[in-house]
Amino acid sequence: MRMRDFSIGAFAALLAALSGCDNGPSAVETRDRPIEAADVAVISNTAPANAILPEAAPEPTALTANRRETVDAKILRLYERNGAAFGARSPEDFVARVEAFTKNPPAGVEKVSRPNGDTLLYQASSNTFAVVARDGTPRTMFKPDDGPAYWAEQKGNAPTFGERQAAPVP
Repeated sequence: MRMRDFSIGAFAALLAALSGCDNGPSAVETRDRPIEAADVAVISNTAPANAILPEAAPEPTALTANRRETVDAKILRLYERNGAAFGARSPEDFVARVEAFTKNPPAGVEKVSRPNGDTLLYQASSNTFAVVARDGTPRTMFKPDDGPAYWAEQKGNAPTFGERQAAPVP
């Protein structure tokens, strides 16, 4: 009997709460109630009302950023470390050389893909190694100290790159 009294009481409370709704103004606009001009305030008007504004596309970056450094810091670091090896006279010149090599690789460039979508590029004749992200943005470019051995190691590790290594058994 107690449960029945509780159910009836809960139902009565619900009806009392709903009876307070007077079908008045709502914060939710619907197709039935158009927005009135008095309810709208203009925040800024930088373009004519009839102007069609293009969607702002994100500007492509020259190199990928990472958790530790911005794109600009990475460009500067790579230029300082590797720019002279490529004959670059400025960070901008180095980026142009990286983009030229990665966007349109010269003849004789070997390619290997990693599971994360990165593409490794190596040209033995110039000893140039580069990595390109899945979206086509270069990650790095340099001349390894022992190019053929470095390339063989990277190429061999590419299929399992990023996978967790099993802990050594003590």
